[in-house]
Amino acid sequence: MNNPIISVVGLGKMGLGIYKRLCHENIILYGYDNNFKIIKNNTYINFLEIEKLLELSDLVLFVVPSNDEIFDIVKKYKLKKNSVFLDLTTSMPDQTIKIKKYLCKKNVEYFDAAMSGGANGANNGTLTLMVGAKETQLNKYKSVLDKISQNIFFYGKVGSGHSMKLLHNSVCHGIFLMMCEIGHLGEEMGINLNDLIETFNVSNARSFISQHRFPNHILNNKFDGNSYLKNLKKDLDMIESISNESKNSNNYIQLTNKLLKNFNKNFDNYDFTQLYKLWQNNIKN
Repeated sequence: MNNPIISVVGLGKMGLGIYKRLCHENIILYGYDNNFKIIKNNTYINFLEIEKLLELSDLVLFVVPSNDEIFDIVKKYKLKKNSVFLDLTTSMPDQTIKIKKYLCKKNVEYFDAAMSGGANGANNGTLTLMVGAKETQLNKYKSVLDKISQNIFFYGKVGSGHSMKLLHNSVCHGIFLMMCEIGHLGEEMGINLNDLIETFNVSNARSFISQHRFPNHILNNKFDGNSYLKNLKKDLDMIESISNESKNSNNYIQLTNKLLKNFNKNFDNYDFTQLYKLWQNNIKN
């Protein structure tokens, strides 16, 4: 496709990284965020008001807190016919299906493309995308997706990308909380946290959390995972809500969610890696 007009809506830590990755492509690129300080502090952004952006764009990448915000936006403004919306949020799959049905009536294609990899993945173009579409449905934008991601999985059915992301996050968050508990228990038993992590990483207890999260964000006292505690709470609330309607057990999901809720809302805007520092004073038996 020659010179498509592409826009990124939501220029927080993830959206800004994605925007930067696309800046030098052979495309017309616009960006929008309702926090105008972001626009002011990043003068390279080709800013366009949301109303005009939606009228012009061939492809819109939504990098906002959830698809509730997307639904509010698309119901309010005129949309370009035959445009494509990619929803990179972590959201409830049933809402995704509702938005898909609504936008079909507007002649707009909408697909969930949940992402994993954090702000570093967005900056480096190494995200993993979990897409509720067939690969053929996004062929014309393959070069764009390849620029921002290293791995793309297509599950064929709308909502399946968001389902996969919630399943992924329930495991990721659960292991992180387990490691916080084990780290403190180990220190109480006289085991240095660095030694514990180093040992785990060459043994069967290794995981992404032990191999990357602790060495890169906790052991070095940076506590810069670039996501907030409130995001973990949101994710676990969503997967627990879905699992409560399931015939399968959800004991670990419930437990992880319960542990997260021990942390006061005053900590919601803390970087989630600070949970390790906050652990002992907030976890109750």
